[in-house]
Amino acid sequence: MNKRVGILVGGGDVPGLNMCLKSLVYRVLDEGFEPIGIRKGWEGLIKYNYQDPTTYGDNFIELNKHMVRAIDRTSGSFLHSSRLNPLQASRQSLPAFLRKPGVETYDLTDHIKDVVERLGYRALLVVGDDDMLRYAAHLSQAGVPIVAIPKTIHNNIYGTDYTIGFSTGLAKGVAFVHELQSLAGSREQIVTIETFRNTGLSTLMVAFLAGADRVIIPEVPYDPERLASLVQRDKALHPNNYAVVLVSDGSSIVPDKVLKYTPHLSPRSKSEVLQLMTEEKATEAEAGEDFTLDEVVETGSSLMGSGMVVAELLSHLTGEEVFHQPLTYLLRTGPPDGQDLLGATNFAILAARLLKEGKFGRMTAYQQRYNLTDVDLNLVTQGVNGVDVDEMYDVDRYKPKVNLIWAALEA
Repeated sequence: MNKRVGILVGGGDVPGLNMCLKSLVYRVLDEGFEPIGIRKGWEGLIKYNYQDPTTYGDNFIELNKHMVRAIDRTSGSFLHSSRLNPLQASRQSLPAFLRKPGVETYDLTDHIKDVVERLGYRALLVVGDDDMLRYAAHLSQAGVPIVAIPKTIHNNIYGTDYTIGFSTGLAKGVAFVHELQSLAGSREQIVTIETFRNTGLSTLMVAFLAGADRVIIPEVPYDPERLASLVQRDKALHPNNYAVVLVSDGSSIVPDKVLKYTPHLSPRSKSEVLQLMTEEKATEAEAGEDFTLDEVVETGSSLMGSGMVVAELLSHLTGEEVFHQPLTYLLRTGPPDGQDLLGATNFAILAARLLKEGKFGRMTAYQQRYNLTDVDLNLVTQGVNGVDVDEMYDVDRYKPKVNLIWAALEA
């Protein structure tokens, strides 16, 4: 039986990631396997050319206990990470030997399968976010033995109620908001704080636990005028004359008011809104021309820098200076808390057990009903853990509901 096992990481960095990698290496070695680190997620497998042996050292590293003994004391990913999607890889992201004339987008599944087979891997241990694990599920269906470990500060992977990094990200988010509340009170200002991207679940939890005045999430587009009115009232009612608004990156303005407020944004924020329109309509908007709502294409649905947009709109509507602070990357750094240390270690132990038992196509998970368990990896393709708007969010007041007491919906 092959003893070589590939270990790789993809997606954003999270606290506890290196603890997981260290625990994986220790346990895999103890079970009699040979762990091989794959650099930069799927990129390491993609950039390896078996006809050019010099590409091996750039993409793989044979791991031992001494090598990883102290990595749990540092942030980031010891193996490095990337967000490359092998199902839709651009020509520019590929090494020359994989490029074909006239082809701009590539499905690299066959190449990855070939590399795994040629290197003699018993399995791949994949530590990743929802995008990473969706492709891992695809690769598993294609016949590659895989055990997956969920990690993301968003805690949005379907099939598990907990992901590595979420607990620390939540605690750090609350701590940062408390510090910025003090600053806002000192300056008697409105403060907008930009947090987690593309899902409102984690942002709602931070807002609820930190006592933020209002919270904007991607699942519900916001009306700038209503938000400004609510925030001005919050500020007037607060003894220290301030208000704090949390904004989940990726949030958007209600479609019928996008064009009304785009001219009031700075060039940077304005360009981020306009890039989500068709090129022709973006040009018309920049020229101040009017056009109908159905001529706008998904405006704001994947907007970067949403917090800055909210800050500028609030400043315009209230006539006050609004302080803005993005936290997204800061929440991914620093030492993990106790929950993420335990979660990372337990997931690693369970993954090594699944490897030893030959149970592939599985993902380690924590569920409220069953505690530590493993589930079918294909579950990650069936949805995401997100915001149940009716249960968790007051859409008229832009507030979390007080019965929001758990981080994720049951899988």
